[in-house]
Amino acid sequence: MRNTGWLLFEQIFRMGLSLIITSLMARYLGAQDFGLLNYSLAYIIIFTTVSNLGIDCIIVNEIIKKREDTGKIIGTTIYLRLFSSLISFFLIYLIVSYLNPNDTILLIITLLQSISLLFIIFDTIEYWFQSNLQSKYIVIAKSTAFIIVTIWRLALIIFEKPIQYFAIATVIEAIVISLFIVVFYIRFNGPRLQFSYQTAKRLLFQGYYHFIAGLLIMVYTQIDKIMLGQMTGGATVGIYSAALTISSLWMFIPNALIESARPIIMNSKDQNEKSYIKKNKQLYCSIMWIGIVASVVITLLAKPIILLIYGNQFIESINVLIILIWSRIFSLIGTTKAIWLTVENLGKYQVYFVGIGALLNIVLNCLFIPKYGAVGAAIATLFAEIVSTLIACLFFNKTRPLFKLIIESLCFKDIKN
Repeated sequence: MRNTGWLLFEQIFRMGLSLIITSLMARYLGAQDFGLLNYSLAYIIIFTTVSNLGIDCIIVNEIIKKREDTGKIIGTTIYLRLFSSLISFFLIYLIVSYLNPNDTILLIITLLQSISLLFIIFDTIEYWFQSNLQSKYIVIAKSTAFIIVTIWRLALIIFEKPIQYFAIATVIEAIVISLFIVVFYIRFNGPRLQFSYQTAKRLLFQGYYHFIAGLLIMVYTQIDKIMLGQMTGGATVGIYSAALTISSLWMFIPNALIESARPIIMNSKDQNEKSYIKKNKQLYCSIMWIGIVASVVITLLAKPIILLIYGNQFIESINVLIILIWSRIFSLIGTTKAIWLTVENLGKYQVYFVGIGALLNIVLNCLFIPKYGAVGAAIATLFAEIVSTLIACLFFNKTRPLFKLIIESLCFKDIKN
């Protein structure tokens, strides 16, 4: 997996700086404004999935199978995502205005962050680098953008700027990454980009189930913040977001493995079925056991971690972190599962899985948030992840083999070369 080293380097680098800048931002903004910023960002994350149209889940596979049509695939995707991003921008404005008619600050920071949707369309080119096992150039782009944004945020803290300026950071990061990706694509003579109506129809048709599934995933991973914000206020969102940030930091290793393994597993399907199953098991085994070890460590150290990074004003985040950290394992299983479902042409089941999880999460949020606040939202997320990523595989005949594959992977069965 040639990409793994570059991806790990990027994620380790970003994790270290993220810890520092998140700590300083949270302490400077306080739970209320830190929560408001994350509440706003939840809308952007959901509509980023809307603008992706589900194509991001299939584009690497499309490029690998149709190398001669790479320019059409990437170019068509960019045009489609531009159109959907413009629609998403206006939908965000309408939704936030309706739900929070008297909160001008929230509307401003949400609209500022939503501008990023118009630039992240060029992330599509990243999949060309992935398919050619050249992720190091994406690492350079994202690392450079991250450094610039980090400096920007530090400057805002030093000069004591208001929350609106922090929202601009999201746009700056998107612009810098887009510029670098486009420059690298031109430099390495990427295929000429063009739009194809037939390609658009094919991509939208194949990506339909992934789009619905991805949207549902974002809803049930981000709905906690939105429901907390509506039901309890910005400070509780800040408490929850602080724990969520820490619970996700360790995931750089399994995410790097997943991204590196994706094209390899997809290629192995047509070459050797036994090798294909073994590579799947090896990936599942790796991410699950990395997750278990990380979860145990963070559970034991939750209190000193929260107090060190955020301070006493975020002490309520400790219990939230202890719950959320275990949900991350199932989140990774869900990400990995998408590879198997794509290769096996069973993408529609991802919609069913996530729909079950999203519905369960919303129902549990309604039950638990009024009584337990941020802890209730964390409990809802954990149960939703367990059901949607693992238990739901047993509900359908065609996906029961996947449940068996995951359990066997956890038990180290047939994973050795």
